[in-house]
Amino acid sequence: MSAIRNKQRLIHLYRYLMDYTDEDHQATTNDLVDFLRREDANASRKTVKDDIEVLIEEGIDVIVSKSFYNSYFVGSRTFEVPEIKLLVDGIAPNKSISKENKEKLIGKLLSLLSVYQADKIRKDLNIRNNSCTMSEQIYYSIDKITDAIYEDRQIEFICREHVRNENRPGSREGKRVVMTPVMIRNSQDLYYVCGFGAGGKRFEVYRLDHITRTKVLPQKGDPHVSGPELSRLLKGMFDMETGTLTEVTLECADELTEMIRERFGEGAQIRRNRQDRFVVKVPVIVSPAFYSWVFRYSPGMRIMSPQGVREEYIRRAREAAGLTAER
Repeated sequence: MSAIRNKQRLIHLYRYLMDYTDEDHQATTNDLVDFLRREDANASRKTVKDDIEVLIEEGIDVIVSKSFYNSYFVGSRTFEVPEIKLLVDGIAPNKSISKENKEKLIGKLLSLLSVYQADKIRKDLNIRNNSCTMSEQIYYSIDKITDAIYEDRQIEFICREHVRNENRPGSREGKRVVMTPVMIRNSQDLYYVCGFGAGGKRFEVYRLDHITRTKVLPQKGDPHVSGPELSRLLKGMFDMETGTLTEVTLECADELTEMIRERFGEGAQIRRNRQDRFVVKVPVIVSPAFYSWVFRYSPGMRIMSPQGVREEYIRRAREAAGLTAER
């Protein structure tokens, strides 16, 4: 090994302290001298002491435990153990990321700690495997969508959807989608892109593991709502189901007034329908989760329009009750 120069010695020392020291694992001056000599560096007790002072002057939180043999360790870090633990626990169960890429991401986070701190987190780490085959594509899509949001541009992608096909059950068909993205959200360990289609008039949500060939278009993003109005639209999503926002009219019992205002905001337009009931028109993603939500408040809530949404709710209710359409 060729001898490392003095400037390189400082980098080697910094890396050693970051990787192998913490409050419970301190390195003495002799430990650091021995390490640097193994690295073929020109090191002595004085050069180690001087280098430690340089690191401290540059803002590295190297704690000096003074004794006959001084010892050193890195105190505060960019991320502390509890913070890394929270981030790791958010990645491990994610359904949109393959096990291989989870391990890479978690490895990068753990590298911010000492090896001993990282081992504590690894001890009870359970990286869930899944059938995800699109994780690399998800990374690519997130990168492109983030660029488009920052640059206020439209995106185009192919959305793969499950379709009913007697010859190929569970097959997928793709449709071209152009939208103005406004955010990427995570819900129940899946990632979604939210934005506006149809010239900025239709709020849409798509799962990132269902889209491919994402690209940023040169066209500027369509004008769309933001701020409080966007927050109101987001309240119409139930479990981040993929779909298109639809204006739905609900008739509700008076005791549901506070629940409706809490769900859809104080701006929800409520009008009296009869003595003990009111009507409200709200934007929602029509989905199984939405129908389940309505059913939870039945008979205090019923769908009035659109007719297609009302009929689908009735069909689902009859099906759940074991009734056929003919009955």
